[in-house]
This record gives sequence, structure tokens and C-alpha cells, in this order.
Amino acid sequence: MKTYVTVAEAAPALGLTEKALRQRIFRGQVPYRKLGRRVLIPADELEKFLAALPGTTAAEAVIAVEEGRRW
Repeated sequence: MKTYVTVAEAAPALGLTEKALRQRIFRGQVPYRKLGRRVLIPADELEKFLAALPGTTAAEAVIAVEEGRRW
């Protein structure tokens, strides 16, 4: 398992564009780490962040995507 994910990898998991995710990161709404110029998101903190969001669970979202449903 990866320790960190890039913004490009995390954006689809959150249902956001990379630009929208970067805006949320720099507003302090999403946990991140900066390594030099790179912005990385700790994988374990991303999972906790997703689990804490209200509404659907990650498992339910995956099933919905596989079935072709839209939210």
C-alpha cells in the first residue's frame, strides 16, 4: 500500500478535479504534506477523511460507479 498519493490520484477518489482538490488543500480542508514543491496526501489520512464525510460510504460509492449510477 502506498504511503502517499498525489493530487492527481486523490482527486477522482474525492469526486473532484485536480484544481478543486488543490483549492481545498490550500484552504486546509484536506490533509496534506509538502515535500519540496510536491503536494502529497497521506493515504491513511485520506481514508480517514473519506470515512468522516457525511453521506455515502466509500464502498457504496464504488458499487454505484460500477453499476453506472450517478449521485
